[in-house]
Amino acid sequence: MSLMTVDHELKKGYEVLENDARQANLAAHQSNLRVIHTTPSDGNPLVCVVGVGYVGEILLKEFGSIFPAIGFDLSDSRLQYLQPAFSPLKTVRLSSDLSILREATHFCISVPTLLRPDKSINTDHLVRAIAMVTSQARPGSTIVIESSVSVGMTRTLLGPYSDRFHCGMSPERVDPGRTQPPAREIPKIISALSEPALLSMHKIYSQAFETVIPVSTPEVAEMTKLFENCYRMVNISYVNEIADACAKHGIDADEVISAAATKPFGFQSFKPGLGVGGHCIPINPHYLMVNNDLPVLRRATADTWARPRLAAREFFKVCKQANEEPRILVIGMGFKPGQSVISCSPGVAFADELQNLGCDGLAFYDPLVEQAQIPVIRKLSEEEYSAKLVDALFDAVAVCTKQDKVDWLVLKNLTRAAVQWY
Repeated sequence: MSLMTVDHELKKGYEVLENDARQANLAAHQSNLRVIHTTPSDGNPLVCVVGVGYVGEILLKEFGSIFPAIGFDLSDSRLQYLQPAFSPLKTVRLSSDLSILREATHFCISVPTLLRPDKSINTDHLVRAIAMVTSQARPGSTIVIESSVSVGMTRTLLGPYSDRFHCGMSPERVDPGRTQPPAREIPKIISALSEPALLSMHKIYSQAFETVIPVSTPEVAEMTKLFENCYRMVNISYVNEIADACAKHGIDADEVISAAATKPFGFQSFKPGLGVGGHCIPINPHYLMVNNDLPVLRRATADTWARPRLAAREFFKVCKQANEEPRILVIGMGFKPGQSVISCSPGVAFADELQNLGCDGLAFYDPLVEQAQIPVIRKLSEEEYSAKLVDALFDAVAVCTKQDKVDWLVLKNLTRAAVQWY
């Protein structure tokens, strides 16, 4: 099946779901809505964050500093990992027991929204989370989707429950590794399927965040989040094109970007690189494109996904000119500096392509990434990471991510192995 056919089928299925949700919402609106006026949300809030990954952890800290809160996750190992961080907050409980959901008045669902291998959207975690919450929550509770979703998906997934619950959408704006501004100071967009739901959301969000921005519909909130991240995808793709063009002309791309950044209006600086990684920027475009025709974004996304593997092929080709069986060290497997997460990592894609090309003498070095995360490629030990041993063990080094805690003087002191910076 072609990509266009897949997109067509996705759009067709999405339209059917959206129509069903509209009918359900109409029926709910015409039915007796008095149940959601006498709600647990009207009393003292107890906030439950469903899914305490990176985003959920931050939400739990913010809400838990103001209200009694629950961090719910099906992963007991994740909860054990978080326990030391939350033990000082006596108002916060961590649990994987489904029955604890019955205690909460407000639910913030922050589970991953992913892609399938064919890059079609995968909302399985979100659908399951909503099913769990709606099976346990008391009538009148408030349910908010924090996960990134396609435009219209909040109404599709929560609309059928809007006769029993306050339903809304508040897209997360967390940037892994960024400490400034603090999460509390990042303006928080909120939206809902009804005015009472919006008021219930505002009750808790306005106390946990300094600035709360209500928008007219969940569709506006969904589009805002996708627009923000896809804006970055398009500009990253463009600055990579400019960097490639500069290289052909023998021009320093960094100098060009720095010079352009002196313009006090109409320009925002982006840095070129091997690609983008993580759970947001590589994935969000596919959620926006599932029911929108956006050729510029489609091309930018395809180019950015392809860039690490194209670079690996060029790099391996050059290496083979010097050595028929080159030994290559890849540095930086976290998806960006300071991160151990390897989701959609350009470095991982680069190394994987080298392996596909038959590079037997391949290893990686990243102080933040464990061998267990990438079991198919040998991790260079800290003892081996020295100028003397890198020169002896490898013919070339590719720096894919300028990772934290890497001693870059080692590369400056190499006398034999060639180094390529991306």
